Amino acid sequence: MTAAVSDYHSWFSRRALSMPPNPFGQLVPLMRDPEMKVLCQGVPPDSCFPLLSMTCKLHDGSEVVLSEADTRLAQRYPPFACGPLREWLLRHVQQLHSPPLAEWDITIAAGSMSSVDLVCAMLVDPGDVVLIEEYSFLAGIDALRSYGAQLHPLPVDAEGLRPDALERACTELAQRGLRPKMLYTVPVGQNPTGTSMTSQRYAQIYDIACRFNILIVEDDAYFYQQHVQRGAGCSDSSTSAAGSPATSREEMPLPGMSLGPSFLSLDSDGRVLRLDSFSKTLAPGFRLGWATGAKPLIDRYNMLAYASSQNGCSLSMMLLGKMLEAWGDAGFEAHLRKLQSALRSRCDALVAAAEAHLGPAALGPGAAASWQRPQAGMFLWCRLANRQKTTEELVALMRQHGVAVMPGEFCSAAGSEDGKQCPYLRLSFVASEGEYPEAMRRLGGLMQSLGGET
Repeated sequence: MTAAVSDYHSWFSRRALSMPPNPFGQLVPLMRDPEMKVLCQGVPPDSCFPLLSMTCKLHDGSEVVLSEADTRLAQRYPPFACGPLREWLLRHVQQLHSPPLAEWDITIAAGSMSSVDLVCAMLVDPGDVVLIEEYSFLAGIDALRSYGAQLHPLPVDAEGLRPDALERACTELAQRGLRPKMLYTVPVGQNPTGTSMTSQRYAQIYDIACRFNILIVEDDAYFYQQHVQRGAGCSDSSTSAAGSPATSREEMPLPGMSLGPSFLSLDSDGRVLRLDSFSKTLAPGFRLGWATGAKPLIDRYNMLAYASSQNGCSLSMMLLGKMLEAWGDAGFEAHLRKLQSALRSRCDALVAAAEAHLGPAALGPGAAASWQRPQAGMFLWCRLANRQKTTEELVALMRQHGVAVMPGEFCSAAGSEDGKQCPYLRLSFVASEGEYPEAMRRLGGLMQSLGGET
């Protein structure tokens, strides 16, 4: 058993260490006191705020009402509007993850990408080594590179990040006198590969992180987008163009809130910083997410947020807080099941269309694509049998054939340093199901052009 982390300063960047605490934070409790005569704020008078009250109608016919008092707070800065949402998130995180660490906290974020940027600012100095899946979240890769991180890609298989590769990388780096600053991972519905970690993998990777004293940044935007329960025995995880699933996923229960483990749920040391997002659960336009971790990590995060995003949109905070409060656990779980059902159905429809138009019968045994059916997220990671086109040529073929997909090299942590053509495409299954047969027919035509002259 390892000891809990006591020295966070070795992880923080020079910028984070130089950032002083927000002095204004000392005044916020005074400003909330109704008996206080407040002469320190720098906002327009309440009477000049344009919104008086708000009523939002939801798809289920119910309404979320913001009273005049709520709407007034929603037009102020986040510390005055975050109360309902913060209280809901604290209960939710405890219920879902039961963090074993005694001193943990959450903070609201201005969307998951803002969290990633602030985490980079907080942890990364130029030249720092960051461990990352070999294919990962495009914007996350770009953010890390923009702060000067030296990315060390790690291979992924059907069960997610490979622990043997992680341990080997840490050992080899240690022999060179290098310690990775952190592991950045997307463990569930991994973007772009669609893989999801098993319980055993979580435990193995957390143990390695403890032994090598590495911080884990758990960017879990797709955690709630699980189509089937992890470990439920669904036999179609290896579906490809070579065959059909042996067990119908329609027979598997939707996860709802039974979402399985997380690194946060294992974090007795205080070395996990977990990032969640409402963008992939409710809607991206709210521009809200949240970060959870040991209190020293969250405190330092908030110091940086104070000087940048200020934790997000007050109006969105108040609206979501009131909506989630009105829904309760049952209402939120009902929404999750609706989302999970829609993604499962779309995933199955896309795979069926891909089997018809990208498989051996359509393209021939030597040219067929292959894939693994994801159990979470909204992406199908498609391996090409033959690609001899550059990125520019591939995009031109998309325009010619009338179908847009993401070239796999966009998601490569190694970039194009080896000069090889990436054999992958990322396909999303968020469009309506009726579009997939024609989209896959067009993609099949594009793929026939990848190996030679058009």
